[in-house]
Amino acid sequence: MIRAMPFGSTGNNSEAATVFGQLLPLIEKALLSNYRLPPREASEVEQRLYDWFQRFCRRPGSREPEALRSELLLMACRAGHVYSVSRLEDLLSTDERLKRSLTLGPEIIAIEIEKVLEKPHTGDSGKDES
Repeated sequence: MIRAMPFGSTGNNSEAATVFGQLLPLIEKALLSNYRLPPREASEVEQRLYDWFQRFCRRPGSREPEALRSELLLMACRAGHVYSVSRLEDLLSTDERLKRSLTLGPEIIAIEIEKVLEKPHTGDSGKDES
């Protein structure tokens, strides 16, 4: 998993790295738990998401990175969804959580994950239904 972000930038890039780092535990949970990516593939997806988010935040007229949290979570869920659909036949028959995540779609899963941010932190912020 991504543990150290390349922080050499200033301004929006640094803010984007901070926001990404704050959301990384939720992104990891979505990729590993909801979409059942193997850890190595999840790490690769996370790196691509990080690169995408840096570019997304630099677009002309873009909002502050903090205001783009929902877009980052949605893109993470879309990436997990696409990856899982490509492996669907092998997994769907045995994994109810994956079946649920793919049935609901990335938009609903991203909203569910974002709700974790809105809850007061009381230890573990979510149940893992492995």
